[in-house]
Amino acid sequence: MHSARPLFRTLTAGAAVTALLATSACSFGPDHENSSLADGPDVQPSPVFEGEHTDFVTRPDLADFPTQLTEGEAYQDRLEGYIPASPRIEENPPAEQPIGNVIVDTDANTVWLQNRDHLNPEHDTTYNLHFQQYQGEPVLTWWEGATHAGWGFGEIVIADASYEEIARIAPTEGIVDVEPDFHEFRLTDNDTLLTLYYQPTQTDLTAVGGPVDGWVMDGVFQEYDVETGELLFEWSALDHVPVTASMWDYPVEIDRDPNVGTELLPFDYFHINSVHYDADDTDTFLISARNTHAVYSVDRDTGELNWTLGGRYSDYDMGEDGYFGWQHDVQRAEDGTIQIFDNASEPAMRENSRVINFELDDDDMVAHLVRQLDPPEQRRADYMANAEATDSGHVMVGWGYEPFFTQYTPDGEVTIDVDHSPYINYRSYISEDWTGTPQEAPALAVEGDSVFVSWNGATEVAQWRLFSGADEENTEFREVADWDGFETELSAPNDDYIAVQALDDNGDVLAASYIDAATS
Repeated sequence: MHSARPLFRTLTAGAAVTALLATSACSFGPDHENSSLADGPDVQPSPVFEGEHTDFVTRPDLADFPTQLTEGEAYQDRLEGYIPASPRIEENPPAEQPIGNVIVDTDANTVWLQNRDHLNPEHDTTYNLHFQQYQGEPVLTWWEGATHAGWGFGEIVIADASYEEIARIAPTEGIVDVEPDFHEFRLTDNDTLLTLYYQPTQTDLTAVGGPVDGWVMDGVFQEYDVETGELLFEWSALDHVPVTASMWDYPVEIDRDPNVGTELLPFDYFHINSVHYDADDTDTFLISARNTHAVYSVDRDTGELNWTLGGRYSDYDMGEDGYFGWQHDVQRAEDGTIQIFDNASEPAMRENSRVINFELDDDDMVAHLVRQLDPPEQRRADYMANAEATDSGHVMVGWGYEPFFTQYTPDGEVTIDVDHSPYINYRSYISEDWTGTPQEAPALAVEGDSVFVSWNGATEVAQWRLFSGADEENTEFREVADWDGFETELSAPNDDYIAVQALDDNGDVLAASYIDAATS
């Protein structure tokens, strides 16, 4: 076993994964007329942001994330919460991608936006924004790095509930000498990190028509103790799955690019794209390999395969409708079935991608297809995509290369279907209890006859209360408006000093900010 070392390359000084902005203990009824700026936290000057975008008056540094919500037949039964994304424009991409990460609610309102100014100069993209738990606290995680030919090398970023970065993780222990890939990184309830690697490795490719000294991308996953940095477990596809399991046709790939199978472009025979504990069984992992059309159960003690589902060497009879291919994201659902996102594409195997659940019969070694979730309309994801099984039984589906996410009830009915073109997104998740508490004050700006206000990432704002006057000591209540998405518009009073309070559902003041034309 390799000696342990800290996983964190950088750590924000004094960072604790806690909500840093306390809400006011004061409570108000509907009588806004008798309220004042003295109620609640001190009024802070509004931050000023510079930028070239025109989507928001208060935040010209941020580009909007366009969404179109279609209510499904089971809309009233939707699981409410927040949905993260790391969107990018793939078709006719701009010189610089406008958005790094975004969070929307289940009504498709934008809640938090992050541009790409935070990127390491060596990195060109973000992937896989996700809600997770770290040291018992809710956090946001995402991947930053550089991508190439379907894999990437980069680092995992952790931010707290105020959206402040607290850590960057890029462990390279054991058999790997490359940085983590973007497809999967999971912080477990055991305070361990599961992460994937695409490790260039020289190996004999004669069995698939290649050279004896060829190169492949080995699919590796590792588990680390987050606190100590100790490498607890590692697994290599080459040690357990032969290159002949690949559904990639090596001669065909050589015709496409003569560099395939060389150190310059290793043959991606396996393409690992997800790893999970097998539900509550922390002694077993479930992994998915896109290019073998198979998912695998891996014993944590020995590294040996317990079983293979799908592909050339399946241990189970898949039945007529059970065969899947180019899949992403295997996990154990709450009902005990094996849930898989079946891309069925590139080349196309079916008209639609789908989510499928199997019940495994270990006596007769048959995989029974017990559920299939189809898209609301014709939709086939050439790559990327996922299906998240929630504790409630709802399923959150991100369609990857197809610019949509869809939520289904436990009975398979559509609650919401959201179009976010022209942006695509690798995966879609949902959190019922994310509470964003940004450190910065709400942003306030006047344009024409309107006041605009936003508070990037705040999830508890229900209303905005507007005051104005000669100065802070001489203000009057003017208006209250319901939160109306990322940026809310109110009527501009004819005063130099303008202030707003952010109110929660109980009327408590969360924060307050002001602008003063007389001093600016």
